[in-house]
Amino acid sequence: MNNKSLSRYELGSSIPPADALKNIADALGVSSDALLNDDTVAIKDKDLLKKFEAIQDMNEEDKALVTRFLDLTIRDFNARKAYK
Repeated sequence: MNNKSLSRYELGSSIPPADALKNIADALGVSSDALLNDDTVAIKDKDLLKKFEAIQDMNEEDKALVTRFLDLTIRDFNARKAYK
């Protein structure tokens, strides 16, 4: 794929064929679905983003532990906020 084609895809002036879409998704490490749907959430806090990226590399047991801790912390935060 050349830069000119990629630029047209980014600008929305051209639609990539299915095989090109798959290649782009593979190169970015996402599904073709992720490229087609505009429901992504951007994490603006770079430090937080790095932490989430590190969590993605963890095994399932460690991910579950981190998730449980986050759930408890968020629940505590929401409870404190509700009683202010």
